Amino acid sequence: MNFGESIKKEILAKVIKDNHCKKAFVAGIIRGTGSLYEKDGELGLEFSVSDEMTAMFITGVFRSLFNYEVREMSVSEDRLNKKDKFTLNISGERAEEILKALEILVEEDGDIAVNLNMYGKITEKECCLRAFIRGLFIAVGGCTIPQSKDTSTGYHLEMVFSHYAPALNTSEKLAEFNVLTKITMRRDSYVLYIKSAEEIKDFIAFLPAPVSVLKLTDFMINRELKNRSNRQKNCDIANVNKQVEAATKQLASIEKIEKIIGLDTLKEDLRRTAIARMDNPELTLGELAELLNVSKSCLNHRLRKLNVIAEEL
Repeated sequence: MNFGESIKKEILAKVIKDNHCKKAFVAGIIRGTGSLYEKDGELGLEFSVSDEMTAMFITGVFRSLFNYEVREMSVSEDRLNKKDKFTLNISGERAEEILKALEILVEEDGDIAVNLNMYGKITEKECCLRAFIRGLFIAVGGCTIPQSKDTSTGYHLEMVFSHYAPALNTSEKLAEFNVLTKITMRRDSYVLYIKSAEEIKDFIAFLPAPVSVLKLTDFMINRELKNRSNRQKNCDIANVNKQVEAATKQLASIEKIEKIIGLDTLKEDLRRTAIARMDNPELTLGELAELLNVSKSCLNHRLRKLNVIAEEL
């Protein structure tokens, strides 16, 4: 189960007590995946969800709200995601009544028309707006977080819309609650997305899905600690490499001096330093300074002097 599926599971596990929020939730799902049709002069709507748990949850909501049994529920394979897709159908004499109640349809001058405004009376209350966007996320949302074995995966949350207007309207609604999103095109779709871990956390908190917020926070903390540890290890390795390079150069200089003019020609402090370095090539600068009972800066000065002497030979 990926992180997006985990969020959806939490959403579906949450009991929606008020009917107005139930309506908003179902309306959000239908707005995300619904498709109107007319057959034999009768209006109908079908919409798809990704798993049986969601399908059963929605049929339960329709039963609770409208005393309506979803007439058909077919299962087909989603070839893109290689998973089953559950398609639900609302049709019959009460279809128009139900779709009006969900503000999918409106009556204008005695005619029935599709309501192009996603956000209206059904989302006026803040609790209903949150329920509506939970439904949208169930229908068209997804979320991934970095995986340890896949360095190409980052933080990414998205909702995919077939038209620009609903993507823009949703982005504007979320911005009212300081949840910042961006919109881009992907083939023929408009993708509302977030790539910041903190802003993804803001979105999940808005829904709200508190357990998922805690999971993401815990993941972010552990990942930061691991990255900090890796940075420290890399820094330590870099320092060791520098020390090895410096010690190698010092030894080469000392060997050159010994071969050409001999160490006895050096001043006593330089001679003692040269011998100590030759006898202890593995010691760090600090350890060698302690052995010679001098400061690191003093030792560093002596070793640089030995390098200069060797270069002049």
